[in-house]
Amino acid sequence: MSSTTILNDILEKLSILTKEDLAKEEVKEETTELSEEPTESVEEVEASEEVETQENENLAEGYVSEEKYLEDMSRLKAEIDAIKKMIDEEMGYMKKEKQALSEQVEELSKEPAAEAIKHNPEEGQAKKLNFTYGQNKPQTTFDRVMARINNKQ
Repeated sequence: MSSTTILNDILEKLSILTKEDLAKEEVKEETTELSEEPTESVEEVEASEEVETQENENLAEGYVSEEKYLEDMSRLKAEIDAIKKMIDEEMGYMKKEKQALSEQVEELSKEPAAEAIKHNPEEGQAKKLNFTYGQNKPQTTFDRVMARINNKQ
C-alpha cells in the first residue's frame, strides 16, 4: 500500500469520526434535555437508551480501533523514514556528483581554452596577379586616357 492511499484512508476515517462525534454530541444534548424534563416516563428513557446503544454499535463499526490506528501509523512512519533515507542517499550522491563536476570545471578553467592566435596580415594576402592580355593591340584614345589616369594615382 502506498503512503498516499493510507493517508487518504485515514483522512476518510477521521472525517467519519468527526461526523460521528457531532452525532454523539447531539444525542447527548437530547439526553440531557430529556433528563431535565421531570415528566418523562421510565419507558421513554429505556427506549432512548436502546436507540442510543444501537447508534453506538452502528458508530463503532465505522471507528478504527486504537491498535489498528497505531499499527497503521507505525507503518506510515516506517515508510516515511525509508523515503527520507532514500532521499538523503540521493542527495548525498547528487552532492558528490556536483562536487566532482565543480572540481572538473576548476581543472579545466586552469588550462587555456585554446592556443593563442597571432595576427599576421601579410600571411593572408595572395600575390597580386598581373594579367597581360591584349598587349599588341593598337591603343585607342580611351586606352591612352585610362593609362594617364592610372599613372597619376
